[in-house]
Order: sequence, then C-alpha cells, then structure tokens
Amino acid sequence: MPASTDEAASVRATPSSRTVDVNRLGEVLVTGLKSALGRHGITLPSLQADYPLGDKPLIMLGRANQETVEKLTALLDSIEPAAD
Repeated sequence: MPASTDEAASVRATPSSRTVDVNRLGEVLVTGLKSALGRHGITLPSLQADYPLGDKPLIMLGRANQETVEKLTALLDSIEPAAD
C-alpha cells in the first residue's frame, strides 16, 4: 500500500470519528491522488482539497486540458471495472 494511503488510513483511524481532522485528511487524499496519477504521467494542475462537506473531505479535481483527459480516459479504459 502506498505511503499516502497508509497516511490517509491513519488520519481516519482516530479514537473517535469526531476527532478526525477533515482538512488534513483532504490534503492527504490529494497527495495520494496526485502521486497515483503522476505514476501514469497524468497531472491535474487544479487538484486540491476544498472546504469539507460536513464531516467528509471534499476534493476539487479542477480543470484539465485535452491531453490530460485523453490520458485519464485511456488509463481508466485499460483497467477492469470493479465488481459490484
């Protein structure tokens, strides 16, 4: 498991869900997504944590140019969809 995923799990795994730092979790999730996309040569320049929505982090994926959308589409098309 990548380090950023471990970090996200540790931020969520606090003694009480009320003590989760939602802003910090959002930043950790953004870092993990940037890293995962980067391993495939994909950059979303506007990717960032936004204000939380209640007790859940909200992530802005932002805008992307044609090349980025094509790369992301090709990557997603190359993997098997998750079983429901």
